[in-house]
Amino acid sequence: MAGRGVGRGRSRGVLDTATTPGGLVSKAEEDEPNAENNHTEKVVKPTDEPNHLAPSDGAGDNSGLPTLSLTDIKSILEDSRTYNDNNDVKHVLICARHFVRSEADVKTLASVIYNKCLEDSTLAKRGSEICDGLTSIEIGNTKFRNCLLSLVQSDYKDKNEMIAQNPARFSGFLAFLCEIFAIMRTASNEVFKPLINPIFDCLNLVLGPQEAVDGDADDDPIKGVSDFVVDDDICETFGSQLLSVGRLLDENADDQMKELINRIRTCIIISKSSARVRCSLLEVMEAYIRGWETANNDTTKFYCDVAVGIISGLIL
Repeated sequence: MAGRGVGRGRSRGVLDTATTPGGLVSKAEEDEPNAENNHTEKVVKPTDEPNHLAPSDGAGDNSGLPTLSLTDIKSILEDSRTYNDNNDVKHVLICARHFVRSEADVKTLASVIYNKCLEDSTLAKRGSEICDGLTSIEIGNTKFRNCLLSLVQSDYKDKNEMIAQNPARFSGFLAFLCEIFAIMRTASNEVFKPLINPIFDCLNLVLGPQEAVDGDADDDPIKGVSDFVVDDDICETFGSQLLSVGRLLDENADDQMKELINRIRTCIIISKSSARVRCSLLEVMEAYIRGWETANNDTTKFYCDVAVGIISGLIL
């Protein structure tokens, strides 16, 4: 189908397309103090930002500029408070710039943020915004963006093992993958298309094996589907991410979206998945039907009430 032909070179494309920050870096650079013109002024003032983002007392190099050790940067990036919406991305950017001194530091920076986001899928959105804000960081031939995408690519290759052995990490990976697609842009301000196929592959993986694809598909269109049980927690991430990024995926790969929606419909009707899963999938179906427009208050309340009833055991 037409949608299947888009960016099939998954492993290459993720790293080959140059990207620029989606507006966050520009703001950070405008707001950041000019350290080169005033070496006596501290770049990061403890009074201007949360305490956990401030350099340690006495930290500094021969130039008088504050620096951060590996322990310092880990304590900042592994602290969930850093990913709070109230914290300006520019503070993380400034801290990162005063940690990075080598190519290995750039890789460490990407790894710490990436793994923190995969530990907790709720941090994916803010984490991806922070990553977008750090794409200006590079040492030699090592760019933060490429280090980040290498990590994504590595986990994507191991997605089948991940969803089977560590569902929570897979859930974080799916959320992060969708969020960086929503935020990152190419140099020409287009969506990062090399991520489209990996996203659909992961979304389809959540719904189980695709047994009937060729040959006798019409003779047994639901083969194997009825026996597969979708994981409740992963499906919650699946649903929330599609509600968030579904429109963007649909605009860039409508054929693949149609296939996914058909699988969602089939899963709702015949799978042995829980009522919680079916409720989440039905909400996605409705969003697709109304063109991904935000649901009205009554619809939102209905799904919230049903979800609460399911979780409390009042609805089977």
